[in-house]
Amino acid sequence: MLDLDDDSVLQLVREDVRSALASPGLVAIDEFHRAPEVLSFVKRVVDREGGAGRFLLAGSVSSFLLPPGTETLAGRAQRLSLMPLAAAETFAAKQRWLTELLSGGEPRNFRTALERSDVFEVVAAGGYPAALRRTTAAQRTRWFASYLATVTDRDLPDLIDIRHPGALSRLYRLIAQRTSATVVNTELSRSLDITQPTASSYRRLLERLYLTTELPGWTVGISAKAGHRAKVHVSDTGLAAGVLSLSPQRLATAAIGGAFLESFVVSELTRQATTIDEALTFAHFRDRSGIEVDVIIERPDGGVVALEVKSARSVSSRDASGLIFLRDRLGERFQCGIVLHTGPLTARLSERVWAVPVAALWGGASKPA
Repeated sequence: MLDLDDDSVLQLVREDVRSALASPGLVAIDEFHRAPEVLSFVKRVVDREGGAGRFLLAGSVSSFLLPPGTETLAGRAQRLSLMPLAAAETFAAKQRWLTELLSGGEPRNFRTALERSDVFEVVAAGGYPAALRRTTAAQRTRWFASYLATVTDRDLPDLIDIRHPGALSRLYRLIAQRTSATVVNTELSRSLDITQPTASSYRRLLERLYLTTELPGWTVGISAKAGHRAKVHVSDTGLAAGVLSLSPQRLATAAIGGAFLESFVVSELTRQATTIDEALTFAHFRDRSGIEVDVIIERPDGGVVALEVKSARSVSSRDASGLIFLRDRLGERFQCGIVLHTGPLTARLSERVWAVPVAALWGGASKPA
């Protein structure tokens, strides 16, 4: 295992990459992007010796951000995005809720004893293993601040020219404050005192750093008034809560808590989807008449699963109006609709529409495994 975060190891690799990577077995290289010359050596070895599983390259920055002309390993490497842990992994859930839902066609009758405050403890914890190992909130907050600074202010400037030092971390904080909303570049550029093209470019960089994700607007013939603008979500609600100094208690009582819960659900579902051998497409729906659905999951056969996220303990069919709208428009393509809430019970709200406790996503456990 070669950790290129260690400057002494990094220097040796740059001096003599052949000797540093010489090994008869698997060679694991962490933060490989700090020494892009590693990729050229890997290419030569793979082309000469063939075989799979010779190198394992890991990094906190997407390889798509490496300088122009850097070896891409096209056709020689398989890429896998290793995101922070899903709550289902943190709590060692026996089943993945999304897998069950897609295979069964409807949710099982799930009940939980967790309170609303317990749910927001999970939301504020996030899925970074190093942060989860910290025993106090203050320790986790310091870790989150350090991680954000390291990725945006050290790792990225090593690869590309950042003309506005500190702007990326400030942009992340702005998006965290507006998570699960449609954010326009004019607003961001004014807040950061940068141009709109720069704001747009920096948003893409945050995605390449796996710090944010965007859900496109879903416009597949449902409504002529449907919007195209993407919703922006933080990729990990623990990191966002940490850098904004939002405690679980604050999230549970403040208006921003609902937005954080929605982003948590999006990240949980997309992480669970990585274990499913099915090409799922994620989006959101909103039209100009005010009808919206937080998450649309479209399957390869055109089937749709739609979800609404509510931070309330109690929900009714009124909270499922967007789901019912889609059901009536899509007909048989609409497989089921789910209103995820912070209450204890599963209930049928309408035909093919259910209310389900959000704790079902991680099996309802109260303590991490």
